[in-house]
Amino acid sequence: ALGARRDGPARGTASPARHPRPRARLGYRRRRTTGKVAAAASDDVLDEDDDSDDLVESVDDLDALFSMLAAQRRGEMLFAEEMRKPDAEVDFVRAAAFVAMHRRPELSRVEDAVEELDELAAELQKLLPPNEEDRFPLRTLKTISRFMFEDLGFRGDDETFYDPRNSCLDEVLARRVGIPITLSLIYMELAKRVGMPMVGVNLPSRFMIRPVVEDMEVLVDCFNKGEIVFVEDVEEMLGKFYSGAGNASGQNGDDASAPSSGPSEDPPSVQITIDRAFFEDNSVRPKQFFTRMLTNLKQIYFNDEAYADALRVVGYQAHCAPTAEIERFNRRDGGICLFLMQRYDECVEELNGYLEDAAAAAAAEDAEAAAATSEEREALASRRTARDRDRAQVTRMVHTALEQSKRLAAEKAVANTMEGKEKDEGDDDRDRLDDAETKKNERQRKDAADLDDKSDAFRIVEDATRNADDREDEEKE
Repeated sequence: ALGARRDGPARGTASPARHPRPRARLGYRRRRTTGKVAAAASDDVLDEDDDSDDLVESVDDLDALFSMLAAQRRGEMLFAEEMRKPDAEVDFVRAAAFVAMHRRPELSRVEDAVEELDELAAELQKLLPPNEEDRFPLRTLKTISRFMFEDLGFRGDDETFYDPRNSCLDEVLARRVGIPITLSLIYMELAKRVGMPMVGVNLPSRFMIRPVVEDMEVLVDCFNKGEIVFVEDVEEMLGKFYSGAGNASGQNGDDASAPSSGPSEDPPSVQITIDRAFFEDNSVRPKQFFTRMLTNLKQIYFNDEAYADALRVVGYQAHCAPTAEIERFNRRDGGICLFLMQRYDECVEELNGYLEDAAAAAAAEDAEAAAATSEEREALASRRTARDRDRAQVTRMVHTALEQSKRLAAEKAVANTMEGKEKDEGDDDRDRLDDAETKKNERQRKDAADLDDKSDAFRIVEDATRNADDREDEEKE
């Protein structure tokens, strides 16, 4: 649609001459609107601290502003509609593109993303044996990895990992750069279109995917150029992660810390064993998938102090929370955003709602603890400690928000009083000026009247003098 071809060599092995790189439909920075409103929409859209005078200079700008707001809201509503579908019917590409509308709200980019993946899958199909029976699973995975990461030049962004564009499907397709979860989404969609269904594996250190193939216990690490890894490799990676060695050695993941700037000695690895039974669960879980994607985005915006953007992401999360606990935490995070944006009244409402829901959940959990085993009770006690600490922090935030709300109300009242006093003083000054003007006008009218009276008197005297002169002349004659 946009005809933007990526230039320059791809990272890794050069593309083979037999397979030219397909053109990217979603050319980054090619689709633009004009004016200051569009500039605000492309990055920090409608920051609460923005001065509206800088955005709205005409009726056309105002119309564009409202159109952009409507488009952003439409993205969330379309995402909510997609999440209401049964899990097997959710279109992951469209849902991810709806999420990306929080940054670039043009609805046409959704269709562009779908069409581009269809076109890329058609190119991939040419590299596979025409007869599906001849497509061995492992060989097919290797072909997909080579096509995506060598021919097309997709790669993991280990330099600016926390760039929000890495979490937006349209911009990942355009820039060929992403993080594990968005690269995995593209890989899964390409694989699905050529007859290789895959599901996500929500590991704590990195999001991976695996093929839905019987007796095939492998995963694909899309952040590492589509490397095919075995369960033992994943166990080792998780052991390093839980020991802290993964982060110390710069092992990045969707929710890991930023890589360190220098080498460090790895602590002893924790022994992790993965239950192979999880390979038998081939369920598609869109709510878990998008909860992780949105949590990444929310954390990025929090770290960047872009609280208005974080609040928009919380709005999306309200439609895909897989559990009641995550739904409560999303509500809490929304209240924190409102607090940081100094919208204290709304903050108090959200956080009090969270505290009420958390108290009800805690009471239910305590009731269940009576029938729990000693090991389960120990785990529940640990959760209760964390829960109570969290509720105490939120309660303090509510009290602070109430105090700040009262302070702002008092400041507003004082400002209104001073404004009213200045207005009254201004009215008195205007009254005094009006009185002086009235008196001046009255004097002018009186002077004019006196002048008229004097003129009449002068005319009478002149007439009498003229008449006397006429009689004198007659007598002389």
